[in-house]
Amino acid sequence: MDILAKSDSEILEIAEPMWDDIVKGSNEKNWELFSKSMDSKGSDKEPASRKDVEQQWENSDLLTSLTPNREFLSILRKEDCVLVLWKQWSTKVKGDFLASLYLKSVNDEVKSIGIWLR
Repeated sequence: MDILAKSDSEILEIAEPMWDDIVKGSNEKNWELFSKSMDSKGSDKEPASRKDVEQQWENSDLLTSLTPNREFLSILRKEDCVLVLWKQWSTKVKGDFLASLYLKSVNDEVKSIGIWLR
């Protein structure tokens, strides 16, 4: 499956359930759910990445209080991946946050290769 060949609506159909799992996994501090869509050969599945995420869960109210609701903003196409952007909110931290999910085609599957929340 070539993610770059997909329309915005097709990409969003792929990305939304992935982001749902990331939000739920983050709120529950559940690494398996949080990392479910990540490329198993990518850096996000490395032990150092897991340790970093778990430290952030312990030190950040934002990462463990994400709302299931978000507002889709845009999809950006890069050379070999796409970036899906949402406006995200928290139940504990006031304000709007930019949620970013990098997706890439890996062995005929679409995988997350990066997650950012700012």
